[in-house]
Amino acid sequence: MRVGIIHTASSPCRCAEAIVGGLSSLGHEYLLVDSEEIELRMSELALRCDLVIDHTDTYRGRGRFRSLVRALLESHGIIVVGSDARACALADDKAAAKTRLAAAGIPTPPGILAVSPTEPLPDWLAPPCILKPAFEHMSRGLVLARDGAEAAVRLADLLLRLAQPILVETFIQGREFAVSVVDGPGGLEVLPPLEWKTGDGPCGVLTEDFKLQDVEPGSRDTAKAELAPGELRELEALSLAAFRALGLRDYARFDVRLSPGGTFFFMEANVTPSMEPEEALTHSARWAGMDFPSLLERILARAAKRRPPASAKEAQDTIVTLQTGAMSLQIPPGVHAPPPSTVELARLLDVRPGERVLELGCGTGLLAIAAAKLGAGHVVAVDLDGKALDAAIGNAAINGLSDRIEARAGSWYEAVKAGERFDVIIATPPQTPGKRPFGPRYGGADGARHLLAVVDGAPARLDPERGRLWMVAITIANIPELMRRLRERFARVDVLGDTPRPFTPREYNELDEGLFDYLASLRSRGISDFHEAFGGEYVFRNLLIRAAGVREP
Repeated sequence: MRVGIIHTASSPCRCAEAIVGGLSSLGHEYLLVDSEEIELRMSELALRCDLVIDHTDTYRGRGRFRSLVRALLESHGIIVVGSDARACALADDKAAAKTRLAAAGIPTPPGILAVSPTEPLPDWLAPPCILKPAFEHMSRGLVLARDGAEAAVRLADLLLRLAQPILVETFIQGREFAVSVVDGPGGLEVLPPLEWKTGDGPCGVLTEDFKLQDVEPGSRDTAKAELAPGELRELEALSLAAFRALGLRDYARFDVRLSPGGTFFFMEANVTPSMEPEEALTHSARWAGMDFPSLLERILARAAKRRPPASAKEAQDTIVTLQTGAMSLQIPPGVHAPPPSTVELARLLDVRPGERVLELGCGTGLLAIAAAKLGAGHVVAVDLDGKALDAAIGNAAINGLSDRIEARAGSWYEAVKAGERFDVIIATPPQTPGKRPFGPRYGGADGARHLLAVVDGAPARLDPERGRLWMVAITIANIPELMRRLRERFARVDVLGDTPRPFTPREYNELDEGLFDYLASLRSRGISDFHEAFGGEYVFRNLLIRAAGVREP
């Protein structure tokens, strides 16, 4: 498995180095990418990596923007280890996270969100106070104000320097813990909490300088937290509730303080806790019986469950047998494999030696190759999808037909040159009806939108004497309107094949919520045609249509 690692090269952190070592010990390959290069390296990550660990510290110089890195990764279909972009953005928005935690009954330090230096602090917010930027982490900008005057000065300084709201909170005296939560085979698990025994300053505040120190083994004063059984159970329950309330995933760490009165206050959630050897997550994992590679493997295994089946990410090889012999096809990720109805159409084609053929929506190129194997002198394969065009070109080469198949990018007839005519046009357009667009199978409100576009444009592009149109139409689309339009444009219209296509309501509802009921409403109006078979399964028909005798437009 190859794992991408996103880090911020400008931030002094050995986390990426630790992850690289762990991956190497597990036998995994890795690709290290600076977060500032993410837009340039996105396609490479999508192509080469099975999973990506995002440990971005800042993006474009700001911690607030680091969730954008995950959003970019997810937009390219990349499986991100850990929480998704939405949860990352929520956790990094300290005010929003506090609101969400409080709504779930999880105590957080009392405080306010200040946006102006002249804003007076409420009387109940008695010093000492913690001031921290609302959108930063790693304790950047965090300060302890011991009285009201210092709080006012610090607030004005932070607002001016950081240009973002500042949280002003009651400083919770007491013990501080780092509580790590990881997912695994048995579900979420709270690892043994770590207690910080020292900090920077008289009140033991963990400042940015403290967190950025180069740490030698055993140099930090930390220990496995000693808590009474009831306290530990309460901390574990609150940590699991916080994990779920923020919508976190795979692993995270919470910074928690236990007040002298016995209340656990959740101060922050960290979706990218450091994995350096002397940091809280790795310490807690060791106390739970996991060395670092074991911890890393557990986190990766959980994320890997979100990966699509291998067939969806790897090219598939298939053989299609026609009258002209076997055809080899390679189907890359993101290009639909030709359905049985397309294979049946390929077996019916009446292409003659030397004829010019146009395939609209070529996909893998199966029909274009079938036409060339029948002797077509030149085949133009058209598609909107660059991946499909690359697949068609590649498959033409595999079958030794590169000299007779030309790929063009375009929508239906837009790729046809002025005055260009063909002997045969072949089309299998999207034709699933829907009340709204839902994906590449969408064919308009009644399913006939693209079918009619193909039919209406065919006479002007076909040879008037010997031109033929071949197409597949499904009976859940508006076949009555299609046949009416075909007979307007052609003198002879024949259905030369009819194959059943079983389906379930779930299949279509997964394309768009309520789609099966929409199809049923079309059927009640005589637009769509399908019937119930057995066991909750339904069947429509694939019609293999040939139209000839062009009526001049």
